Amino acid sequence: MLAFIKKNKIALICSFFIPLLIMLLNFALIGIYWGSDKTVLAGDAYHQYVAFHALFSDILHHGSGFFYTFTSGLGLNFLSFSSYYLGSLLMPLTYFFNASNMPDGLYLLTLLKFGLIGLSGFVAFKNMYRVLSNWLIISLSSAYALMSFIVNQSEIIMWLDVFIWLPLIICGLHSMMAQGKRRLYYVSLTLLFIQNYYFGFMMALFLIGYFLVRLSFDGWSWRKTLDFAITSLLAGCTSLIMILPMYLDLKANGESFTKITELFTEKSWYFDVFAKNFVASYDTTQYGAVPTIYIGLLPLLLATLFFVTKSIRLRTKFSYLALLSFIIASFYLRPLDLFWQGMHTPNMFLHRYSFVFSLLIILMAAETLTRLSEIRLHWLGLTVFALSAGFVATAVSRHYAYIKGLNLSLTLLFALAYLIIIIANRKKWLLPNAFPIFIAIFMIFELGINGYYQLNGISEEWHYASRTSYDDHTKKIQPAAKAITKDIDFYRMDETKPDTANDGMKYGYKSLGQFSSVRNRKSSATLNLLGFQSTGTNLNLRYPLNTLLMDSVFNIRYNLNTTQPDKYGFIPSNPALPNLTQNSYVLPPAIFVENGYKDVKLTEKNILANQTKFVNQLSGTDTTFFEQFYIDKETTTGTITGGKGRVTLTQKGSDDITLSYTVTAPAGGQAYLKLSDVTYQNTEAEYVKVSINGRTTFINTNDTGAFINLGYFEQATQVAITLTFPENRYVNFDTTEFWTMLDSTYTATIHKLKSNQVTAKAIKNGLEATVSANTNGDLFLTLPYDKGWAAKVDGKSVKIKQAQTGFMTVPISKGTHTVKLTFIPQGLKLGSLCFALALISFIYYDRYSKKHIRQGKLG
Repeated sequence: MLAFIKKNKIALICSFFIPLLIMLLNFALIGIYWGSDKTVLAGDAYHQYVAFHALFSDILHHGSGFFYTFTSGLGLNFLSFSSYYLGSLLMPLTYFFNASNMPDGLYLLTLLKFGLIGLSGFVAFKNMYRVLSNWLIISLSSAYALMSFIVNQSEIIMWLDVFIWLPLIICGLHSMMAQGKRRLYYVSLTLLFIQNYYFGFMMALFLIGYFLVRLSFDGWSWRKTLDFAITSLLAGCTSLIMILPMYLDLKANGESFTKITELFTEKSWYFDVFAKNFVASYDTTQYGAVPTIYIGLLPLLLATLFFVTKSIRLRTKFSYLALLSFIIASFYLRPLDLFWQGMHTPNMFLHRYSFVFSLLIILMAAETLTRLSEIRLHWLGLTVFALSAGFVATAVSRHYAYIKGLNLSLTLLFALAYLIIIIANRKKWLLPNAFPIFIAIFMIFELGINGYYQLNGISEEWHYASRTSYDDHTKKIQPAAKAITKDIDFYRMDETKPDTANDGMKYGYKSLGQFSSVRNRKSSATLNLLGFQSTGTNLNLRYPLNTLLMDSVFNIRYNLNTTQPDKYGFIPSNPALPNLTQNSYVLPPAIFVENGYKDVKLTEKNILANQTKFVNQLSGTDTTFFEQFYIDKETTTGTITGGKGRVTLTQKGSDDITLSYTVTAPAGGQAYLKLSDVTYQNTEAEYVKVSINGRTTFINTNDTGAFINLGYFEQATQVAITLTFPENRYVNFDTTEFWTMLDSTYTATIHKLKSNQVTAKAIKNGLEATVSANTNGDLFLTLPYDKGWAAKVDGKSVKIKQAQTGFMTVPISKGTHTVKLTFIPQGLKLGSLCFALALISFIYYDRYSKKHIRQGKLG
């Protein structure tokens, strides 16, 4: 290895810095650089990844544990979460960043990952194709690192690490098949599985096909097949330390398989392969996208010439053609498309396996480069003609609106340049070392231009967030998050108008809100029935617009309130932070239920009834918490129609639709307007402007509950409410209702629930509580139910029971007790055992195989 580094030192440096510098330059051209106002936070990078990285940094600094976090969704299996989002070996670098400067941290990590992708590509390709000059290898590694798929996904930073390992896996496979050296294959494949099981699955499918293709060079070999199967299986077993806990969590909380209802994929058309191989071709990364497969014009040409090389056997050509055809067929056939993606339709970023097409093209291009002297000029001409016909037909069809004159011009110019360079080389018009240099210059230039237009497409489609906006939210939220850390008891905080649903993760406070593909669906589904919006597959769980009663039950001790009217019992807690309020009637995360808790039936669209039944079961009472009151006056600028509990407002003229109410809020109550299930004519304006006695706020009703807080009123008070629906010709919603929750019944119930004193604090990967129980009963935990939890009461293990589907209880006898809950992800112990056994097995198998190969017993 040292000899390889010494011999190729300059090339290794170039392979790392060329992709890095191209990305740095292209980011700069669209206004992104270290400290710039525009950040790399586009789309989910803003709403998810910056928060996830900030949380990881916080754990490194404070040691709160890598198994569980309370910063999201009331609580979350952090190990399974990390297996999807945070598997990068570069994550320790987040230690040097925090929530304030994490946008720069993600910018740096993105550049480093592109550099490492280029570096790993060079190391792999150089070891696989030693006869090629370093400049040609750099060209190939740069094409790999800057393929459109990777640049397009640069906003999804968690996926970039995958591409560091892929060339090394392929190199390891070549080495294993040719020389019986299997360590690189085993280690790199194991790391891929551990870091990202999702792409690991897709790569595993590709490896099966690619292994069979490689066998065609020398013919079938049972030894090689057995070696491939055993080593791959051992890599899979070794990775069970991460995959098994993830699988069990996914089994408990994942989504069902997508049903196949049609044969062909959506939006696919005849010339998709050519459309996405034009230089600077970008359509979308949302729905209706054509597979992103561009890896450069020269690799595409060389891969096509692969089929006319003399030294490659016909069976090998057919094998590569079969694999390539299978991948292309997957772009068109819905069952195959789903199969690659685990039988689950992606949420945007479609055809996520399309990188295997680009990977196969670059490998075929490398094979052709080693045999370039075999290519006759007439075959070169015919190949260029065939490809040109495809590109021309694509342009002439006018089916692809994103293929414009610029794409045609760039593609033509670079294609001519490569053709001239290849012909000049064959005619010996160039100096011997000039060919690879010219190829490298033009390929890097082409890839740089293409990369710029990919980033520009992301910018227009997803919008890179401004640092000013990011900093404004940070300055508002971070001081409050720091202030409440002085509270030694277990607490939760949420915002009435959050920046993102993952603010708890970003700023390090315990939170109910969450937006994540890894989530506890049972608890989120229950919370949805109790008024915290989490519909569909529960990707989102939203705190805003629910009742005061749920604040208390779910331990929302603090509110950062900048938009809503005051809440009863929430008082200012810090003179320096006027928007931070503290709940005087909050319950701990562990609530003692006298005589035990029994599940109640919760039903759709009956939120207040559900809350009432739930809290009465906790308190052992039969209290009516909510009372409906009615409007004094109602006016609208639109036309009202509807029926069966639904209302439709249709615009009159050009003025925005408004709906105004005058109500008299009852004395001694927290008043609410219920506005639920709103649908909009204009999907670009799905929000409502709410004015309450002249105080205005904007509500995205898709991201909130249904109860608009009208305020607390000691005396009967008249309230004027106006709902405005801008830029919509019509809107639909359930019939509006007005409700009040009387403070007398609310406080009496909370005091009763507090009569059995419980105190709780967070510990590393768990929770510790002290309970003073007046009777026998259950400790109801507002923590998501998970089989990874274990409980001890006074040091003795007790069985945890699932309660209300999403939560759990621990039995408690009369008296004072200490309860300790610890979380170890389900499957981690067995996965760790599998890791150790598989690692030992591989070491033994590797030594055994080498010994017998040396003795000539195998081969």
